[in-house]
This record gives sequence, structure tokens and C-alpha cells, in this order.
Amino acid sequence: MADLQSMTIVSFTIIENYTIKIVFTDSTLQIIDFTSVIGIGWMKSLQELDYFNQVFLNDGGNLEWPQGQDFNPEALYNWQDFEQAYKKLI
Repeated sequence: MADLQSMTIVSFTIIENYTIKIVFTDSTLQIIDFTSVIGIGWMKSLQELDYFNQVFLNDGGNLEWPQGQDFNPEALYNWQDFEQAYKKLI
């Protein structure tokens, strides 16, 4: 497993609806389709595509939206493991 330093997000790009390409410090690339975890509970407003597209990298290194929804870099780096956990939270 990678250390936290290698999980730092270097850049991200929205590549299609609800899908973001994320590059990490160690050059790991994740392409994540968020449709499976948005639309319910605290993630409901992310269904609005214009709102989803307002994602930014906050000072803590998380992908965040204006109303405070966020995903930390460790979860995004290991998305396959964390996707199910996020589904249980929403």
C-alpha cells in the first residue's frame, strides 16, 4: 500500500459527466465515475451536473464541492476499496 505522501492529488480533470480523472504524486491515475455514490443524502446535490462540475481541490487536498461534500485523497487513491463504504454512508 502506498504512503500518504504518494496519495496527494496533483491534478484532476472532469472527463465526462460525473467522471473525474485524478493524478496522484506517485503518478497513479484514477478514473472515477461517481454516479454510484451520488444522488442520496448528503450527496444528493451532486446529481445536478452544473453543481458537480464546480468541484475543486481544497486546502486539505480533498476534492470538494461548494456545499462541503468531499472525498479525501486516500479514498480516491483506493477507490475500489472505498466505493462500497461510501455507498453505505449515503
